[in-house]
Amino acid sequence: MSFPSGSFPAGERLRFRLPSPDDAAFYHRLMNEPDYIRFIADHGVKTIDDASRYIEAKSLARFATFGVGLWVVELKETAEPIGICGLVVRKELTYPDLGFAFLAAFRGRGLGREAGQAVLTLASDGLKLRTLCAITHPDNVRSANLLKKIGFEAHGQRHLTEIGETSDYYLWQQSDVESGLAQAAP
Repeated sequence: MSFPSGSFPAGERLRFRLPSPDDAAFYHRLMNEPDYIRFIADHGVKTIDDASRYIEAKSLARFATFGVGLWVVELKETAEPIGICGLVVRKELTYPDLGFAFLAAFRGRGLGREAGQAVLTLASDGLKLRTLCAITHPDNVRSANLLKKIGFEAHGQRHLTEIGETSDYYLWQQSDVESGLAQAAP
């Protein structure tokens, strides 16, 4: 599964861009926050050089292969990177996975919700996707609540070999009314 590259999500307060090796210090900080390690993974990013290699080997490789990935999310006002958000294509999942992670200092301000909604808009309007999924650690109540606020519904759990554990599984499906496909009654 791959998608045309070049389109970026957009938010009122947020700008999305491709990651770059210049983002290594930001990635190092994000990926070493306790919640990131607990709820997402410990990718062994212990140095700035590790982060730079991760960006090249994982983040940019996803965009090159699939046309989508996790964009760096910045505040428009300051251009400060605050998180990552986007679509992850996984072999074990039928639909692209909405993924996100934000620095703790920027949580609780509605920025994650704005970022997630911006990716949903790009997915439906730009990429013409009608279904997305999302996975969360079963104890990650904050992420589960965010997914529900932007229209995802819980659909049990999935064990993914790629991440080595069982995750809560969510689906987002665009309805015909939302997409403008509903036919007016005669």
